[in-house]
Amino acid sequence: MAGGICEAGPKAKTKAKPAVNQEQKNENFQQAFTAAFNRWDRNQDGKIDLKEVNAVIEDPQIHGDESALAAVLRRRLHADEADDTKTLTLPEVLALADDPQLQRLIVRFGRHIQSINHSLFLPEDPNLATFHQGGMGDCYLLAVVGSMVYQHPRAIRAMIRLRTDGGYEVHFGNGRDISVAPVTDAELLMGATEGSNHGIWLSVLEKAYAHFSVEAREAKTGEELAPDDAVVTDLIGRGGYYAPVISRLTGHKTAGVPTGRWLKEDPAGAPQKLNDLLVKLTTDHRLMATGTRKDKTLPKGIPHGHVLAVLDYSPATHMVRMFNPWGNHVKPTGPAGLVNGYPTEHGIFDVPAADFLQIFSGFTYETDKPVKR
Repeated sequence: MAGGICEAGPKAKTKAKPAVNQEQKNENFQQAFTAAFNRWDRNQDGKIDLKEVNAVIEDPQIHGDESALAAVLRRRLHADEADDTKTLTLPEVLALADDPQLQRLIVRFGRHIQSINHSLFLPEDPNLATFHQGGMGDCYLLAVVGSMVYQHPRAIRAMIRLRTDGGYEVHFGNGRDISVAPVTDAELLMGATEGSNHGIWLSVLEKAYAHFSVEAREAKTGEELAPDDAVVTDLIGRGGYYAPVISRLTGHKTAGVPTGRWLKEDPAGAPQKLNDLLVKLTTDHRLMATGTRKDKTLPKGIPHGHVLAVLDYSPATHMVRMFNPWGNHVKPTGPAGLVNGYPTEHGIFDVPAADFLQIFSGFTYETDKPVKR
């Protein structure tokens, strides 16, 4: 997913780098790819498939560059979502080993793994300033988590516990306790963006939430999912609904607000109705989220088909505080508003209530009614 762009300062003069021996580089990558292929080909049929790579992705004993290679090759195997039987032979893998772009990606991933702080929480966690959606399409989950971070940061810390075996116990507000295995290096690459300035709590939540998707799939098909049938990115990374997330995190039912209909039926009264509801919801610290549609023209910096959190509201200024789980930065090139967008830092921006009614056709919020357990 997109993120902010940070311009570097003036470059210091550096010594010229020695020429890269691409032949030697290719040979080193081919040796590494061959060794990995032989380890991953569990049935020794001369090819690796998605299930075999999934087993590597979820193996906590595999670290560093091998995890980076697994994440990259899985992208290749998963490029055609309609064909889950796709395989790679050793010659095909070795051909990829000679690709300079793929080599650079593996090196970058390997370095990134080394930079990650593997603590569950750092002292400042959870913090929206270090909150970034990764490559998965799980904005529907992370927007709601972002709302909870803003409203109830201590509740986030309280819901996740480290087990003695290195795994985690996650307690959801709907009464579910879910145990998850240790988060692997490959999973850290594929989920929420991790780094040295925060713990891995968000990746743990992603992995725990995937269990709900496993249960839904098994209930639909009547068949139990094997551990290597799907990884977290398959289970929660292709979009979803945010109302169930609110209920699972809080233990409360949700309600929807048809602001688009309000505006259409009563243009003069809609702003006051929105004001009154947002005052109540923010006073009660309720979780709220909204989504953008693909058939509307949106301000710059607010993407189509995306879910954002509604964090706060100021009745004095009639400004709605929003959060984009991308954690992005936006600097409008003209007057802030419906065309140029709104100044955004770490995904947080303020929108006039009148503009909110124009941009979003509705939103969903947490009620005080408990869900059935």
